[in-house]
Amino acid sequence: MTFRLLSLLLLLGCFGGCASPRPLVKQAVMTAPAVPSFPEPPALSEKELLGLRIPHGLVNDPESGQFALRDVMESYNQLREKAAHDGWHLILVSGYRSFTSQRRVWNHYDKSFRKMSSLDEKGRVRAIMSTVSVPGLSRHHWGTELDISEETLRGQLVKIQADTPPKVLDFYKWMEQNASAYGFCRVYLGRQGAVMDEPWHWSYFPFSRFYERQFMAIKDFSKIMDSTVSNVGFLMRNFPWILKKEISSVNSECSSGN
Repeated sequence: MTFRLLSLLLLLGCFGGCASPRPLVKQAVMTAPAVPSFPEPPALSEKELLGLRIPHGLVNDPESGQFALRDVMESYNQLREKAAHDGWHLILVSGYRSFTSQRRVWNHYDKSFRKMSSLDEKGRVRAIMSTVSVPGLSRHHWGTELDISEETLRGQLVKIQADTPPKVLDFYKWMEQNASAYGFCRVYLGRQGAVMDEPWHWSYFPFSRFYERQFMAIKDFSKIMDSTVSNVGFLMRNFPWILKKEISSVNSECSSGN
């Protein structure tokens, strides 16, 4: 037996005799589907959660001038690149808001609703809450929330109505199908609580779920009962109801309970 033949029999496992060599079978390599990997959220203090202090690590979107936490903005930029590839031009309308900026928006809506003589104080507060969160209770304080529009909407935040143009509906459908892969969840569906449906409001849930748990643990909200907030007296007298309405407005898929 030559050395070459001996080596071949050893390779085939037939040294000492075998009926026939077994065919060599190439094993299939199983590749797991790619799963998005999200970083750990940076810690926020109670004052940061309430909008009374600017969170560390906010970064600017040069196109819009809006701010968000760094990882939130990076994920938004990746989503924007994907959108551009698919023919959509995303526009960031709003990101981080301080207590002061939220108060400005709240008071603006209060001024508008005061012109409606049919609304008493409770009706006016409910009307404002359907559009904007109470200062101190807004998720925009966390640096995780983005109001996203599109070039065809000219940067407007458009509700879904009977006469909503098909292209707008197509854009919202695209967001529903793609945003979650980049960590974003649509917060307000208008099915419960106080806030109306907001198809433009997206939360970076790898961080916001964590901050929501911290927010829910806050015991003292007296810091946000600012006398310069319109209807602050009503808010103070009815705060448990106000807080419950704000919390129950959130889409359960975005909340800390999931």
